[in-house]
Amino acid sequence: MLGEFENLDFRRGSDRSRWRGHNVKWPKVVLACSTLGLVAAACGSSSSTGTTATTAAAATPGVTANSILFGETTPKSGPAALYGQQQAGIQAYFDTINAQGGVGGRKLKLIALDDQYSPPVALQDTKTLIEQDHVFAIVQTNGTATTEANMPIYQQFGVPVVGAGTGAAFFYDTLRPFFFNVWPAYTVEGKKLGEFATQTLKLNKIGVIYQNDDFGKSLYQGFQSSGATAAVSIPYDPTQTDFSSAVAQLKSAGVDGVVIFAIPGPAISIMNAMAAINFHPKLLLSQVSVAPSSYSAVNSSEINGSYISAFIPPLTDSTNPQVATFLSAMKQYQPSTPASVFAAWGWEAAQTAVAGLKAVHGPLTRASYIAALNTLTNLQILGGTISYSPTDHAGLKNVTVLENINGHRVRPTA
Repeated sequence: MLGEFENLDFRRGSDRSRWRGHNVKWPKVVLACSTLGLVAAACGSSSSTGTTATTAAAATPGVTANSILFGETTPKSGPAALYGQQQAGIQAYFDTINAQGGVGGRKLKLIALDDQYSPPVALQDTKTLIEQDHVFAIVQTNGTATTEANMPIYQQFGVPVVGAGTGAAFFYDTLRPFFFNVWPAYTVEGKKLGEFATQTLKLNKIGVIYQNDDFGKSLYQGFQSSGATAAVSIPYDPTQTDFSSAVAQLKSAGVDGVVIFAIPGPAISIMNAMAAINFHPKLLLSQVSVAPSSYSAVNSSEINGSYISAFIPPLTDSTNPQVATFLSAMKQYQPSTPASVFAAWGWEAAQTAVAGLKAVHGPLTRASYIAALNTLTNLQILGGTISYSPTDHAGLKNVTVLENINGHRVRPTA
């Protein structure tokens, strides 16, 4: 059935974590039809004159009369472990909706697996979620390389994917009917940082250090599209931990600003390496690089006064109704997890996923869910406004720049 994937070893190691909300056991849903495409209501009995909601639920993976099961792969360990906070944001929103009775009387459930920011592990996790746990859809999968690795299986089974922790060009250049972006494209983000560096900060000589994959390259491509030019550009491997040579190269080049397109582990290491050699250029970071909850790991001489791209509004602004609702729900349902930008990523993906459920007319199937998502127009979520159509799954369109001041993200003073 899986073609090229049939010979891969997908066994799960004994040390793999498997989180299931509220410790419930998820019912296994048996597929009524074997298909490589979308599961439609037509999978019911051919003698039926009309497919009832009960029949559709029985035929649709992850859907029962009283529940809808979503899946997620996210790093809870490894260099991007902070991104695992997305899970708490999703669960907080699901719990908020469940407290209101769920969607159409069905409660929302989540299985989140640790992909360690590793494409092979993410592939194993995704196979488990789809073939063993029979999730209905994926919400806020994380990472560029990991999501790329999962794409053939999503497509093979026609599994809807709502939100991915990536803005790489790979996911925007080609429209995939089952895949709905929530984040703005990295090219948009990179361009915004380039414009801010040259037009607002008026930097004369800029250095760029970027992750050497589709994630970092897409951001760097956006930076270049702004008209900004890097005097020095340094790619790094995602597993790299020592940045002393790269930082020394930037300092010797005499740059007055450095743009960092990196995930949290490397970004923190880069900034601390700068502090170690008393190198303090203006810093501009991608929104994926750090969050206030991790600022304590960075030398204050580097992080304080730096700038960071963002589509999540400042989470200190409790006068913003979207922010206030998020903060309240995190405090009520996920008190042990920081109400961070990373948790906010999960929250807004869950907002989008639930809006799609509420827009379904008739029986809930993967096909009807995808059709409903395509009708969402001017949906207000934490990060802004989303509109989808059968020809546009691009998600949010706007990015801003915030300043890191005394442990908080605020509107820039520059």
